[in-house]
Amino acid sequence: MRNPKKVLGFLINPIAGLGGPAGFKGTDRPDIVDKALRMGIKPRAPKRGYVALSQLSKLDMKVLVPPKDMGYEIARKILPPENIEVIKLSIPSRTSAIHTKIAAKEMLNRKVDLLMFVGGDGTAKDILDVVGSDIPTLGVPAGVKIFSAVFGITPSHSGEVARKFLSEGLPLKLAEVVDVDEEAYRSDRLVIKLYGYLRVPYEPQLIQSSKQPSPLTEEEKLARESIARYVVEEMKPETLYILGPGLTVSEVAKQLGFEKTLLGVDVVLNFKLIAKDVNAIQLDKLVARHKGPVKLILSPLGGSGLLLGRGNQQIGNAVLSRINKDDLIVLATPSKLHKLKSLRLDVESELARKFSGYHRVITGYKEEVVVLIE
Repeated sequence: MRNPKKVLGFLINPIAGLGGPAGFKGTDRPDIVDKALRMGIKPRAPKRGYVALSQLSKLDMKVLVPPKDMGYEIARKILPPENIEVIKLSIPSRTSAIHTKIAAKEMLNRKVDLLMFVGGDGTAKDILDVVGSDIPTLGVPAGVKIFSAVFGITPSHSGEVARKFLSEGLPLKLAEVVDVDEEAYRSDRLVIKLYGYLRVPYEPQLIQSSKQPSPLTEEEKLARESIARYVVEEMKPETLYILGPGLTVSEVAKQLGFEKTLLGVDVVLNFKLIAKDVNAIQLDKLVARHKGPVKLILSPLGGSGLLLGRGNQQIGNAVLSRINKDDLIVLATPSKLHKLKSLRLDVESELARKFSGYHRVITGYKEEVVVLIE
């Protein structure tokens, strides 16, 4: 007797991630969605869902999807029609958390073998509210806030985990679902709350860890100061410096004489702040106008080691296409770097190839180590 086909529940939050390039640090509020769309920001969740689901295209499985851009439009581009079943759900032109929850409830009732959702921490929380730990679940990173330990490191990694789980079997573990207070986030405060746990396929090389808070020890503070002092000494005139989020990069701004947007992106030219908390469109224009060199100063996320594409979506393809790998100035204290085996990228494959490989990381005053970016 043949084993029945595995059933994958596949669900996309179409508006996830819109607030990142727009500089809004989240997309939970409907007015933020409206503002981002009026700015010309394009939805990125469907494309990320496509990357993840493509990894499963050769599996003989049934896929349960919500209609339209919540899953079906992507599934039909990848899978044969006979492998797709569409949930009966009325979807308006603008979806919300309630549509995610209704779809997740149907997948729970059908006891799918795996529910793979595309979104961010807010979407994970909506899924948790409905399914708890009753069915295996996996997130595809597409939101602004992706601090939960239920996501693949990249959409491709999520797809690979799902493929392994459905075809070969992987153990399951309880993984944290956390979410950030968006209003605090917009005020430059990172307030993270634990909401609960989802059961996630265990593949530690492909699933991200929860964000690790930076230690506030005196040793860590001195390390950041020494890194920043070295960076400032090496800065050149007529060079546009894009400063990414984080405490270590903020110390660079402090030594230049201004207070940086801790969780945003600022721009410096000739040692002076010229733009604060920019969105993707503003940053693209600044870079396009500048005729001299452009440098990008970044620090990886603690826990995951992600360097680009996570928490700094304001730095888009236009900027990354303009700079070279040597234009990346990577900063990390020794204690942060010690916990990371490598640095990661969550950008399009062509850009990932451009910036991957071994790269120097500044860890102190005139102190550097070589780390793999993959």
